[in-house]
Amino acid sequence: MLTRQEIIKNGRIIIAFIALFWVIFLLRAAQVQILQSKRFKDYADSQQHSTIPLAARRGSIYDCKGRLLAYDIEAKSYTVNPKYMKEPNKAATKIAEITGQPKSYWMQQFAKRPGFLMVARRVSQEMAFKFDNSGIETLRARSETQRTYPYGLLASEVIGRTDVDNKGVSGLESYYEKYLAGKDGQSIYLRDAYGREITSWEHTLVPPQNGSDILLSLDLNMQEIAEDELQAKLDSCGAKWCTAVFVDLQTGGILACATLEGGEGQWRRCRAIADENEPGSTAKLIPLSTVFQEKIFEPNDIVDVEGGRYSYAGHIIRDDHAHGLLHCTEIGVYSSNIGAAKLGIRAGSDLIYKYLLQFGFGARTGVDFPGETPGAVRKPETWSKHELAITCFGYGFMASALQIACAYGVVATGGDLIKPYFATKVVSPDSSEEVLNSRTVVRKVLGPRTVQIMDGIFKDVVQIGTAKKAIDELCWIAGKTGTALRTKEGGGGYETGKALASFTGYFPADDPRIVGIVMYDKPHGSIYGGDISAPVFKNVARRYGMLPGNNMLINSRPKSGKNAQFANGAEAKVVNLTEKRTIPDKTMKKALITGGFHDFTGQTMRDALRSARNLGLECKINGSGIVMSQNPPAGMDTTGVQTVELIGETE
Repeated sequence: MLTRQEIIKNGRIIIAFIALFWVIFLLRAAQVQILQSKRFKDYADSQQHSTIPLAARRGSIYDCKGRLLAYDIEAKSYTVNPKYMKEPNKAATKIAEITGQPKSYWMQQFAKRPGFLMVARRVSQEMAFKFDNSGIETLRARSETQRTYPYGLLASEVIGRTDVDNKGVSGLESYYEKYLAGKDGQSIYLRDAYGREITSWEHTLVPPQNGSDILLSLDLNMQEIAEDELQAKLDSCGAKWCTAVFVDLQTGGILACATLEGGEGQWRRCRAIADENEPGSTAKLIPLSTVFQEKIFEPNDIVDVEGGRYSYAGHIIRDDHAHGLLHCTEIGVYSSNIGAAKLGIRAGSDLIYKYLLQFGFGARTGVDFPGETPGAVRKPETWSKHELAITCFGYGFMASALQIACAYGVVATGGDLIKPYFATKVVSPDSSEEVLNSRTVVRKVLGPRTVQIMDGIFKDVVQIGTAKKAIDELCWIAGKTGTALRTKEGGGGYETGKALASFTGYFPADDPRIVGIVMYDKPHGSIYGGDISAPVFKNVARRYGMLPGNNMLINSRPKSGKNAQFANGAEAKVVNLTEKRTIPDKTMKKALITGGFHDFTGQTMRDALRSARNLGLECKINGSGIVMSQNPPAGMDTTGVQTVELIGETE
């Protein structure tokens, strides 16, 4: 039997335990009610409520005339909660019937994701109707947005696309993501004791903020015409791909930019901006502009283009069409590689490099589009003599189609290089506007005199030169053809009969408003830009010019470039690589053809013999090496003379 002291001791222990229990209880209660109240409140809320995102509307994209190119539509997505299904087999059967996927697949998904499962996202109206009337347990419809492109693939490489979350991943959709993308809101709803949603109780916590609209310079009419004409020629010539871009000279806005791939079902890359190629003869713009702007030559100076074959720096330079003597301007009109090379050699690598950069080559144009190539232009100190020569007719450097078009825009605008762009302004949901781009002059490149000369050349290219297939009596065009041989795969030279055929120009010829370029890669049959690309350019110009309100049809032939060639009345000169010989007769070309004499000095004896044969002359040779003098002298009226004496540096 316990003594009184033991009973008191045990009582104290019991009281201590009871006191300790209450202290712990009160401390825990204080922790829960005070220190951790937010945590448990949030936990309780999560059991009783759920939040779902409210999709913001992505901004729309419009062309220059307000036509919708891309916009959002409402679309339903459907979810289920397998954990609270009483008859999962029945639910899986119904979902399988609607979606077309097997029941076994959905049973596996139920097991993997018992709490939340997306069964269909952004469904068609037909499928939404089936889901809404299916009676599937725990099925819930959520409202989302879906991107729609009403014109399908038209301008698709420019507009771009969005991903499954409606974020821009290519083209302008990607470039202007920060403007187009909205900010999703949040909605809240109640759950019952079993965790099921009470759909009749739902409230918006945070409203969505819709994205802003973008207005483009793109003209859907011209885009459609360009793609239509590109496709027609692509079907007939079997090229690997083709591209075109047209720029409004008054604003700098791009009116059309199209790329088509040979074959079917291939994704289009915006090759006019992203691809770089050797441009070929369109690059003759550079040496011609250089020598006229720097006053190295006059338009009516005479250049010997060697009958179509010229040996320089250990390499042979060839022309597709043989000529003997050409005015400097005719080098552009008839697209003489030899003539362009000789002009560039006289100008020198530093000046040619300077004008390549001045015209925008070797640097991005700054167009508002992802993935623009800067092209590639090497420093002149790395050029060999041969590389200088071939640079002057479009080899040895790389350029995009857009760069070439902008370079020709220099002549069309009166000497200014302008920055191209796609987007003109952004309009926010509250209708406030922000100008994104407007006409920007990058720099002045050419003076009025050089512009007049080059404009005359480009008009004559179409009227009497290599682009006669671009003649249109209703919409006169000025421009230049280009034919660049393609390198062999893996390097090692150029492929025979494989070329990049192009035409770059502007219209109307006497009042330029649009500059553009058309390119075809490796066409079958003819490989020349004058045969392949020039007719396409002409068709685009004519069809666009015929549209109401454009007023671009001019049925009078533009002034010939001949008026610009001889406007200054300068004396004609026969040009070689070492000097210019002044001939008093201002009609030098006629004199040389009918009775004047060719200048053989400065050539190797072998080249001089070949030139003489091309001119139908017999030769008497004294010495070897470089021709130092000749008899009769160059430029003299020697009608009827059939023999020339060539005197070399060593006798």
